[in-house]
Amino acid sequence: MSIAQRIADIHSDVAAACIEAGRKPHEVRVLGACKTKPVELIREALSAGQTLLAENRAQELRDKAPLLAAYDPAPEWHFIGRLQKNKVKYVVPWAQIVHTVDSFALAEEIARRTPGPIGVLIQVNAAHDPAKAGVSPNETLALCKQVEALDNITVRGLMTIPPMTEDPESCAPFFAEVTHLAQMGQAAGLQTDILSMGMSRDYRVAIREGSTLIRVGTAIFGSRD
Repeated sequence: MSIAQRIADIHSDVAAACIEAGRKPHEVRVLGACKTKPVELIREALSAGQTLLAENRAQELRDKAPLLAAYDPAPEWHFIGRLQKNKVKYVVPWAQIVHTVDSFALAEEIARRTPGPIGVLIQVNAAHDPAKAGVSPNETLALCKQVEALDNITVRGLMTIPPMTEDPESCAPFFAEVTHLAQMGQAAGLQTDILSMGMSRDYRVAIREGSTLIRVGTAIFGSRD
């Protein structure tokens, strides 16, 4: 199946999942996670209209983004991997949004290095999984307020990665908790309108529980190299 057909199928399925959940299809955006994939495949995705793209490795974003910068329409890059402070310099020239901020120290480094305004998502470890990055739910809004006070950074919302499981339904409580946190943030005056939740295996559950941005890699680009 071609990249273009996969993209069309994903967008069609996302629209159907939104309708099933009583939501409007435009409320959920599809982020194409092109990690490990060559520039040629990414160009195919861009030609098919998939301009919202993500990388999870700082060096890959640094290397690929300049090769696609002249493409029309230009890609909107997000960074979705764990980010070390010494790799921030590779990410901030290209990423409009960094999904994986889980400490004030990392946010400070992003603010120091970014050449202009940048959006960030606070990564929430909703499952309290010691193997995963992210701030605990009860510390999330405090970190949002701290980060929001930095120059050149806007907290745009929250992100979470639930535990890997064969049953996508088991992810529902974690997605629901992060949605509730985002609503609390909005009530407190924070701009927590982006909820980055759900991947190829569980995005239908994430949409039902409130996701506004799903991260799809395998279903668009095939299995990871």
